[in-house]
Amino acid sequence: MSKRHFHTLLSRYRKGECSEQEKRIVEQWFTLLDGEKPHHTYEESQQIENRIWQAIQHKQASVSGTKVRKLPVLFPWRWVAAAAVLLAIVWGAYQFQLNNTLQTETGLLESQRSNGLLKRTNNTADLQLIKLEDGSEISLSPKGSIEFPAQFEGNKREVFLTGKAFFKVARNPQKPFLVYTGDVVTKVLGTSFWVNVSDNDQAVEVSVVTGKVSVFQRDARNDYVTEKVKSGVILTPNQRVTYEQKSQAFVTSLVEQPVLVNSTEQLTMTEVPFVFDDVPLSEVVAKLEAAYGIEIILENERLKNCLFTADITKQPLFTKLDLLCASLNASYEVRGTKILVSGTGCSSN
Repeated sequence: MSKRHFHTLLSRYRKGECSEQEKRIVEQWFTLLDGEKPHHTYEESQQIENRIWQAIQHKQASVSGTKVRKLPVLFPWRWVAAAAVLLAIVWGAYQFQLNNTLQTETGLLESQRSNGLLKRTNNTADLQLIKLEDGSEISLSPKGSIEFPAQFEGNKREVFLTGKAFFKVARNPQKPFLVYTGDVVTKVLGTSFWVNVSDNDQAVEVSVVTGKVSVFQRDARNDYVTEKVKSGVILTPNQRVTYEQKSQAFVTSLVEQPVLVNSTEQLTMTEVPFVFDDVPLSEVVAKLEAAYGIEIILENERLKNCLFTADITKQPLFTKLDLLCASLNASYEVRGTKILVSGTGCSSN
């Protein structure tokens, strides 16, 4: 137990933020000291806490045989005894209740699991960044938890997720990166993607931002790296898959807001020009396909030569398609990971 955590416990008690078990610990300590809860000014409380901490350190050093400076005579000896009891109670309770868990300044709860893995839990209302030793980064959503080794060994990199997180994986073809979420395994070499586990653990959703990932059902009998993807799917940017625990089926679709994934100019979304002046629909569709990495199918061949004029640069993909179809008296629908555009074609054809 560090001094910071010692003071944090007492501070939480004063603010009424302790759990029932922590509250009993502190109240038992006060009982050992004076038989009742003392009332002090802020300055007096700080001095008392500092003296108690010195007593704890003195007691620990005495047990280990370390020579320390004698405590001031003004410090009552019964406080030393009470502090020693407090140390034992607090340390034991923290070991049992929090599983060696510590609160970091970022709001992440850190703990060491019995299987040797490190665990991080996001106890805040914001995304929290976790950097792994291989250079990969995980943005953990609120209430999410991730378990991983301090250092990846062997021929694979494995992490275990509960909740939602965004992964930016450092590329390493010799050591695939695997994310385990219940019955689902997401395997990548180096890419960025979201993984979201539902609150009731009955569904897992994986959506890809860059690169390519394979998602398949976990099989405890086989090695996840060498196993061929039989019941799973392969995703590319702007695609997602949802695995339903009840049906044990994978359903693929497009993400809600597709983003630009392929631009030779390496420009941002609002800078890539989508300005058309009497351009055939076939060329418009080809540009959209290349920019978003999504296949767009024209159901009617007569649509290809229909001309389109508009500046749709700053619009998201589905708004672009709404404007496109409205001008041509056509419609579109998302079918799996593809988009189908339907219409009778141009009257001039």
